[in-house]
Amino acid sequence: MDYYEKGEERFGFVSSRIYSFGSSKAMKSFYSFIANDIKKYRPRRILDVGAGPGDLSLLLSKIKKAEVYCVDPSPSMKRIAERKIIKNEIKNVKYELGSSRHILFSEKFDLIVTTISFHHWKEKEKSIKYLLKKLNARGIFIIYEFCYDKLNGFQRISIGKHSLSIKEAEKYRFKGYKKNIEVIGKIIKLSFAKQS
Repeated sequence: MDYYEKGEERFGFVSSRIYSFGSSKAMKSFYSFIANDIKKYRPRRILDVGAGPGDLSLLLSKIKKAEVYCVDPSPSMKRIAERKIIKNEIKNVKYELGSSRHILFSEKFDLIVTTISFHHWKEKEKSIKYLLKKLNARGIFIIYEFCYDKLNGFQRISIGKHSLSIKEAEKYRFKGYKKNIEVIGKIIKLSFAKQS
């Protein structure tokens, strides 16, 4: 099954390897920041959507008693991530093909995360609604993206389309969920927590 929507950026054999090589080095501190941020929620079951080559998932696997589930629409990204999982002898990470619209895991999650992936999603609001249904009773869904408002002129040209503006983040509202927007440096963190 093809998990990409028409018009979404695809990562094939070559582009996945280029991305993996670049992100493993360039995004190392970014992923460490996110893993530490997620750790404070003490999640037992985590879903990483758009997990790519698995760099964040490997860090999340170190969270005490955590089970990490990953989905990505790219078979090439999945193969790269699985090699890393085997190489590092990690037992608490499961990786399947899927997308923000197709999660094959039947579990409910304490925390769902997506990093620098949200901008790729064709039907963002529909995807968020779908993913919110995958949370458990006290679950939280967190989106991390580059914050368009904090990018300089050159950055807006080079990575502007790979970002999320505060204005766009403000428009997403879902009944029964508390929304929070936080800007940390050049990163925007948009989260939705179930209200009791």
